[in-house]
Amino acid sequence: MTPEEFEQAIFKIMDPVSTMTLATCRDNSPWATDVYFAAEGFNLVFFSSPNSRHCRNLAVNPACSATIHPVADSWREIKGLQIEGEAEPISGMSGKATALAAYLQKFPFAHGLLANPAETVRSINKAALYVLRPSRILYLDNSLGFGSRHCVDIVDGRIEGLPVKEKSN
Repeated sequence: MTPEEFEQAIFKIMDPVSTMTLATCRDNSPWATDVYFAAEGFNLVFFSSPNSRHCRNLAVNPACSATIHPVADSWREIKGLQIEGEAEPISGMSGKATALAAYLQKFPFAHGLLANPAETVRSINKAALYVLRPSRILYLDNSLGFGSRHCVDIVDGRIEGLPVKEKSN
């Protein structure tokens, strides 16, 4: 699998899927939650309350993982992404504007939330934009064989090296 084929496979999964399962850990206590996400390159943007358990975990330990996968009716149809990286709140107006644009492009219904200025202020006070910056992405595709996974490292938002086929554990 070439880097270009790997990238196409990743976005073929990311683009139509609306949620990712985000896994965090604090004080040796793991936690997972589903969040709406939008891809900005390989970075994954999501809104969440800074008071939520997963965001409180990220404030202490930004290391996290995520999975993204469409619904599958049989084991042969299972395809998905397993992601390792770090997540943090997005700072700066430029970063927030770029992330918000990616989010609104994927979720046009969110425009309605911004149409009412009073509601927008209330919403913004409850939620913040976060970004998960992957350091490693694994692509799983059981149609290529049970547990068939290819892996790449992500450095500075780009694929580093060639995808490596991993052996099933």
